[in-house]
Amino acid sequence: MRAVEAVEPSVQRQRGRWVVRVSGYDPATGRRRVRQLGTFDTKRAALACARAAAEGRAGGDDETVGAFLEQVWLPAKDGRVEVATYDQYRWAVVRHIVPMIGAVRLGDLTPEVVDDWLRELSVPPEGGKPRLGSTSSRLVRKVLSMALEEAVQRGRLARNPVVLTQPPRATRSRQRLGWTLEEARAFLAAVADHRLGAAFHLGLVTGLRRGEVLALHWEDIDLDRCQLEVVQQLAVERGRPVMKQLKTEASERVVTFGPATADVLRRHRARQLSEAAVCGRAWVDSGLVFTTGFGGQIDPNNFGRLMDDLITKTGLPRITPKGLRHTAQSVGRVVVGDDKVMQERLGHADIEITLNTYTYTVSEQHRRAGEQIDQVFTGPTPG
Repeated sequence: MRAVEAVEPSVQRQRGRWVVRVSGYDPATGRRRVRQLGTFDTKRAALACARAAAEGRAGGDDETVGAFLEQVWLPAKDGRVEVATYDQYRWAVVRHIVPMIGAVRLGDLTPEVVDDWLRELSVPPEGGKPRLGSTSSRLVRKVLSMALEEAVQRGRLARNPVVLTQPPRATRSRQRLGWTLEEARAFLAAVADHRLGAAFHLGLVTGLRRGEVLALHWEDIDLDRCQLEVVQQLAVERGRPVMKQLKTEASERVVTFGPATADVLRRHRARQLSEAAVCGRAWVDSGLVFTTGFGGQIDPNNFGRLMDDLITKTGLPRITPKGLRHTAQSVGRVVVGDDKVMQERLGHADIEITLNTYTYTVSEQHRRAGEQIDQVFTGPTPG
């Protein structure tokens, strides 16, 4: 039976969202078929998809990988995921997927085509450098796989060819993830007089994330009861610091600390009040615990650069701000000895995250363990 031309794509409101559909007839059975091309949060995005379908650029047998990603998948993600996540998706699509395999028809995308693409991404040419490192290559592959999985669910693709390929091999980083207890103590001693020394101290004692430390307000801290409440985070979106809600319920938590940390915070508060008095009317009364010299938010990236400079001056192994959290976790697991408690302190949604993070145990305990094992093999036979 001869196929009947499909009518113009329709845009309809459904359950608070906008759905794009196109109808026609199955050439094999002659029965009417309605195909859903996409679901969008805004009418504007839905109309863009409908126009692309009407012009033969999306939703048909000739739909390309690039058309689906740029005209359907990305618009559907805009506003539905975190800004930083969307920017990451867009970077992968615009920079590394569309320029290389965007012209391939969706139906022609095979595991072999994906393998060739991954090879071009991650394998360096003779005498040159790879287009992307292994971590970035794995990320871009994951983005493509997510998009194609949705293409399968929308009926635009029979199967996801990415799942039949192997991701680029991960390279082991030589960068230290955290410090030993002795190294952490040395760093705190070196930055004790710095105006943000209390921020590093608090990060090591509590294991708070960088954004959680920088988002703390004085009203979140009870110095008499030695506890604080984590209720938000300071993130970077498109180059600017933005106060945001926490990602998971587990991240909202009350974290305790000792009297010594309370004293550190009291001295920091006194110093902050002195800075405010010197600045006068130029001081921004943000209520934040850790601020710039004029009371405003500290850009998390600037905090990271400051920490790197301070570490360089101490001669200690370089770690990132996340390394403070790794250090707090590893030392805490040894000292506290209760992984469930550490999970709750760190705000991990799953205890497996707490258990699987590499632990930099205390050097002194390592030495004692070595001595005990040595005695077993070299000492007198027991009994």
